[in-house]
Amino acid sequence: MAETKAAARGAVEALGGLAETLPGLVFGYAFDEEGRATPLTKANVEAALIARDGWVWLHFNLADGRARDWIERNARLPEAATDHLLETDDHLRLSAEDDALIGVFADFRRELARGTQDIAHLKFALAGRTLVTGRRQSLQSIEDVRRALGRGEHIESGEALLEWIFDHFADQVTLMNRELAERLEVIEDRVVDDTVDPEDLRVGPIRRTALRLNRQVGALRIHFTALVDNPERDLPDDVFAMTERVALRLTSIGRDIEAIQERARIIQEEATAKSADHMNRQLSTLSALTALFLPATLVTGLFGMNTKGLPFDAHDQGFWLAAFVALAGSGAVYLILRRLGIMK
Repeated sequence: MAETKAAARGAVEALGGLAETLPGLVFGYAFDEEGRATPLTKANVEAALIARDGWVWLHFNLADGRARDWIERNARLPEAATDHLLETDDHLRLSAEDDALIGVFADFRRELARGTQDIAHLKFALAGRTLVTGRRQSLQSIEDVRRALGRGEHIESGEALLEWIFDHFADQVTLMNRELAERLEVIEDRVVDDTVDPEDLRVGPIRRTALRLNRQVGALRIHFTALVDNPERDLPDDVFAMTERVALRLTSIGRDIEAIQERARIIQEEATAKSADHMNRQLSTLSALTALFLPATLVTGLFGMNTKGLPFDAHDQGFWLAAFVALAGSGAVYLILRRLGIMK
């Protein structure tokens, strides 16, 4: 408990008391004209918001109701942007309203000190020199950007930071896509080998992952492309150029994912066909063995009825005669199966 309280005090001190001034704020930065970032403090947050040079980035935890209250009262955003940030709907979207770019973007959820492959969402509103972002779960791309700023990285504008976040998500999707392709290559090499049991070739998890990625990237591609193609868009030139670049990259990534999906579907169909063929061969073998043993089963059944008048009952070599009849019957069935091509 003491360590937890100490860590909490350290986090507040690291923010310079900003967490107390802006409840629900994860972090905030003020950027100068050259893109150098300075962490916001209690003393300069208001000045940064009203300054005429540079720009400001505030990142909130939208699961905290106090953050929503502060955004509504003090964020200095157009009404449409404020309403968007306060909405509880986290479906992917992108639009330009009141000279502001607003939307919901996909990202990978971050858990403690590591990233995951679980999809979460980032809300953002870019209006002039102010960028406000918010999330309900910790996000990998946001954490990577924060670390880059801590290392002294320069980011010249809010649209450049958004593009950085988009590119980082795209890089992670590309990496996952490459991993899926490598797994498919291994399965593809095995699926053409008839000695491999098709039941061991599991393509379903790969198709499921590709489908999940395609849903997110596909939706984002539709929204970005629609905004780029909208003649009535109301965006600054720099912001519009950023959306064009992101739309092109999303299109490229979307095609790669669709190629993985198609490839996985074909491999799964071939594996399914091989599995059916493997099962048919097993059933054919079982049917042939059943047919071969049917005469012997019939003979033993007849001679096991314990009734009077059975053939060879009084013969000294009755057992061997009965065995010969059983073998002869099985031999006759074997010849018939060979003639029909069922057995080789």
